[in-house]
Parts: sequence; structure tokens; C-alpha cells
Amino acid sequence: MVDAVKELRILGGSAKGTVLETPRRGTRPSPSRLREAVFDALQFAPRTPFLDLYAGTGAIGLEAASRGFPVTLVERARPAAAVLRRNARRAGLDVEVLEADALRVARDRPDAYGVAFVAPPYPGDLTRIFTAVLDAHPVASGGRWLLQHPSRYDATAALADALARVGAAPPRVRRYGSNAVTEVRRP
Repeated sequence: MVDAVKELRILGGSAKGTVLETPRRGTRPSPSRLREAVFDALQFAPRTPFLDLYAGTGAIGLEAASRGFPVTLVERARPAAAVLRRNARRAGLDVEVLEADALRVARDRPDAYGVAFVAPPYPGDLTRIFTAVLDAHPVASGGRWLLQHPSRYDATAALADALARVGAAPPRVRRYGSNAVTEVRRP
């Protein structure tokens, strides 16, 4: 007997229930438990522009668009970017999809977003990537970065210098099984 793979779906908002296509390889969709918790935390946040770096399947960015955020999804891999466009059309969501380098987009758009969700591939040099995104300031004053990483990664310690440079309060870390999200607020 073959185990059924649970379909990736948008959890809430105008496109709730829409099944998302996933690229054949090279992406790691954020688990539904993590996505639900992220959007519970953003439930009362103003619907400011939302940046999804390393968008992969688009599960986070399309969820944000479904819940009323204007969204930019950034994915360098051409096949994954094509899947993002198809998923947005299927869900009836108007989003900006950029087939580009995530760090370049972050640097080229300072102060442009209220939320930046950053989920680079594991394993990778997470400290280098997160530091570069924090230093690029794609998040406007009063906004937040949401950094997805393995639960065992200590973002607070690894990013201490970058957090001091952006003047952030101590970050909040939420763990969801093997994944975690570190929330950094920009003053």
C-alpha cells in the first residue's frame, strides 16, 4: 500500500482550499502548521506589501496574497518560478513573481515592504543569507522579517551583530517540529 501525500493547499482567505502545484525538485514547502501559525500572528497586521524570498512553491506568499497582502514572490529557479505563476493563476491571485536572485531583490528595494519572509534552502549558509537580508533593509520602519530555519539553528546568537545594526528588539523564535521562525521587528 502506498502512503498518500497530503496536498499542499492555501489555508485561508479568498483562495482558501486552492491546491498548489509543487515543483518536481528543489523546493521545501513550509509545513501547514508553520504557515497557519505565521498567519495567526499576522492576523491583525496592516496589509502592507509582503516579500517572499526563496518562494519555492509559493505556499507562504500565496497564502499572504489570499489574506489580502500585496505580494512579491522571488524565486531564482526558472521551473519553480513557472510553478509560482501557475499557482497564482489557479488561485486567482494578483502577485508579482520575480525570477531573480533573492538577495539582489532585497538590496534593490530598501524600505519597500512591511513583511519579508525569508526561507532559504537548507542546508545553506543561513547566517550569511539572513545577515545580508537584514542589512539590505527591504523592510520599512515598523515592519518585520520572518526568518524560517531548522529548529536547531540559534538565529539570535548567529545574527547578534546584524540584529544590533538594525536596532531590533530581541527576536521572537517559534518552533514547529523541525522548523522554526524567528521574527525580527524593525524599529
